[in-house]
Amino acid sequence: MNKPKKVRNPLRKRLRRELLHDFGKYVVIFTFIFATIAMVAGFLVSDISLKTAYDESFEEYNVEDGHFTLYMPTEDGFFDGMERYFKIRVYENFYADREADDGDAVRMFRMRSDVNRTALWEGEYPANISEIAIDRLYAENNEISVGDYMSIEGRRFRVTGLVALTDYSALFKNNTDMMFDAKQFTVALVSDIDFDAIQPDKMKYCYSWTNNDRSLSADECKQKAEDIMEWLSGRTIITDFLRRADNQAITFTGTDMGRDKALISALLYVVMVVMAFIFAVTTSNTIEQEAAVIGTLRASGYSRGELLRHYIALPIIVSMTAAVLGNIVGYTVLKDYFAALYLHSYSLTPYRTVWSSEAFWLTTFIPLVILVTVNLLVISRKLRLSPLKFLRRDLSKHGKKRVMRLSHKLRFLSRFRLRVIFQNIPSYITLFLGIFFANLILLFGIMMAPLLDNFRDEVMDSKIANYQYILKTPVSTSDKDAEEYCISELLDKPSKEEIMVYGISKDSGYFSNISENAVPSGDEILISEGYMEKYGYQSGDEVTLKEKFSGKSYTFKVKDIVHYPASLAVFMNEDLFRKTFDKDDDYFTGYLSDRKLTDIKDVYIASVITEHDLVVIADQLDDSMGLVFPIMGGFAILLYMLMIYMLSKLILEKNSQSISMTKILGYSGRETGKLYISPTAWVVLFSLVVTLPLAAVAMRYIYNGYMLEMNGWLTFFIAPVTYAKMLIIGVVSYFAVSAVQYLRIRRIPMEQALKNNE
Repeated sequence: MNKPKKVRNPLRKRLRRELLHDFGKYVVIFTFIFATIAMVAGFLVSDISLKTAYDESFEEYNVEDGHFTLYMPTEDGFFDGMERYFKIRVYENFYADREADDGDAVRMFRMRSDVNRTALWEGEYPANISEIAIDRLYAENNEISVGDYMSIEGRRFRVTGLVALTDYSALFKNNTDMMFDAKQFTVALVSDIDFDAIQPDKMKYCYSWTNNDRSLSADECKQKAEDIMEWLSGRTIITDFLRRADNQAITFTGTDMGRDKALISALLYVVMVVMAFIFAVTTSNTIEQEAAVIGTLRASGYSRGELLRHYIALPIIVSMTAAVLGNIVGYTVLKDYFAALYLHSYSLTPYRTVWSSEAFWLTTFIPLVILVTVNLLVISRKLRLSPLKFLRRDLSKHGKKRVMRLSHKLRFLSRFRLRVIFQNIPSYITLFLGIFFANLILLFGIMMAPLLDNFRDEVMDSKIANYQYILKTPVSTSDKDAEEYCISELLDKPSKEEIMVYGISKDSGYFSNISENAVPSGDEILISEGYMEKYGYQSGDEVTLKEKFSGKSYTFKVKDIVHYPASLAVFMNEDLFRKTFDKDDDYFTGYLSDRKLTDIKDVYIASVITEHDLVVIADQLDDSMGLVFPIMGGFAILLYMLMIYMLSKLILEKNSQSISMTKILGYSGRETGKLYISPTAWVVLFSLVVTLPLAAVAMRYIYNGYMLEMNGWLTFFIAPVTYAKMLIIGVVSYFAVSAVQYLRIRRIPMEQALKNNE
C-alpha cells in the first residue's frame, strides 16, 4: 500500500512572492546587515589574529616579567643570590637614548638573543659598524625604507632592517606618558661594536628579569616584584623599577585590543536591535495588510505557530544570508584592511590569520538571536487576535480605538498630518531610536578631530614653559631667564596612577602662565583640571599620594584647580616640596625656560619636555585613529538614510489607499506628497533636535568611562559647530530619501482606492 504523499505547506509558496513584492526593502536591509557584519567580522578576525600573535609573543620571544634600572652597573655575580632565592633569571638590557639630527629620539639597544627577543619584518639585522635596525612603525610614519640613512648626533647609520621589539609593542618613551609616540620616538638595534662605543654617561643600566615559573598568577607576580624591589633597595640605588603588568610599552596594546573588541561588538548589537525592530515593524504592517487572509487561514485550521514561523521566515533567511556572506567578505577582504589599521598604531610581531569560532558566534549567532527574539515578541503579540477580528480587519486588542480629538482651530492640512503621525506611532518611535543611535555614532566620528585640536590649543595656551629640563644632578646655567623648579613622580594612592608633582617658587615667572592662582602657601596644593575631572576631587578635599618604591604616603589639602591639561599634576610651593620630601633648602630638579639651554652638558640632563611631548597624545590618536573617524561618520549617515527610507516607505505603503483617494479627489502628486511626507519630516527634525543633546550626554558617559582606563586625561569637548554639522547631515539625508518617496507617491495609481475597500 502506497503511503500518501506529504502535502507541502502552501504558505511556503508565498515566501517567494512576498520577497519579490518587497524586494527593494529586503535588498536595502540585506545590504546594510551584510555591510555591518562584514565590517565587524573583518575587524574581529584581525583583532583576534593580532591579539593571538601578541599573547603568544610573551613565550615565543621570552618577554620580561619586569625590569629595573640602576644608577651604576653591577659587578659580576651580584644577582646570583637573588636569582636563586626568588627563582628568577636576570639579563642585561642596557640602552642609550640618542637624538637624531631632525630632533627625533632614538633608543639604542644591542642585539638581543636571550630576553625581549626581536621580530624582523624586513631586511636584516645590523652586523657592521654604522648599521641600524629601527622600529617598523616609526619607519612607516617617517617614510624610511631599508637602505636609507639616518643621521644620529652627527653620525650616519644605514638602515639594514625594520623590526618589532616585543617589549615596545606601543612606543612609549616614558611609562608616565599619556600616549605612545610612533612618529618622533623609535627603538633601534645596533651592532655590538657600535653599542660598546657609546659613552658610559649616556648609558641606562637596565636589567630585565623573567620568572622561572611562567605560570604564576597576577598576584604572585606582583608579590615577587615587590620582594625583588625590597631586596634591591637595600643593596643598590634604583632609578626605575617596573613590572610587566605596569609597563605601558608592553601591556597597552593588549588592553586596547580588548577594549576595541568589546566596543565594536556592542556597536554591532545596537545596529542589529535597530534592524530587528525595522523587520518587526514592517512585518506588523504586512500582517495588517493581509488581515483578511490571515483570518481565513486561521479559520481553515492554521495555528498561530505556523503563521508565526511563516512571517518570521523571511527576516531570518535574509539576515542569515547577509551574515554568512558578510563573514566571508570580512574574513577574506576586510581583515587585511583592519589589520593594517592596527599595524599603523602598534609595533606588533608578524601574525597569521586565526579562523576564530568566537568571531563567527559574535557576528552571526548572537545577532540572529537578537533579531529572532525581537521579532518573536512583536509578531506573536500581533497574532494573538481571534480569526474573527482578522476577518473583520479589526486589529485592536482593546476594542475600537477612540480617535483623538484635534482642535478645529488647526488648519485641515495640519490636522491631517497629525493623524498620519498618530496612526504610525510605532514606526516613528523606531525612527526616533534609530536616529538616536545614528547620532551617537556620528557624534563619535565628528567630535574627535575638534577634541584633539582643542586639547592641543589648551596645552599650548597653558604650558608652563617651552622647555622643561629634568636633571640627573643639580647644575648651574648662565641663562638668567631659566628658573629652578622641583619635580617628582608619585602615585595617586587609590588608583595607583602616576601623578607629576611640581615644586614652584613663590615669585615664579612661569607658573603664572598657566593659572591666575597664586602659588599656594603652607600645606595646601593646587591640582590640574584633568586630575580633578578624572577622580572627582574638589577644592577642600584631601589628596593622598605615595612613593612608587618605598610606598610612603603623603596627604595634602586641595586649595584650588589649575587649568593645565598637559598631565595629571599637583602644584605646591617649593618650600613645601623640600620639606615634604626631606630635601635641602637649595635642592632643585631642573629648569623652566622658554629657550633651549646650551650650557648644560647632556650627561647631566635626564630628560627635556618640549611642546611635542605635551601634545603627543593628540598627535598619536590623530595619526592612529584618523582613518576610523570618517568610517564611523559614513556608517552613521547610511544608518540615518536606511531608517528614514524604510520607515517612510512603510508609512506610504500603509496609507496607499488613502493616497490613491486623495488623487481621485483632485490632489496633485506634489500636494499628496506634502500630506504624507511632511509628517515624517516633522518627526525626523524633532528626533534630530532632541537626540543631539541626548547623544552628547551618552557620549560623555562612554568617553569618561573609556578615559578612566587610560593613563592621563583628555577633557571631553564637543565643538559647537559639531551640532550644526550633525543637524545639516541629518536634514540633507532626509531630503535625499524624501525625493525617492515623492516618486513612489506619484506611482501609486488611483485604482488603488478601489482595492480592499470596505
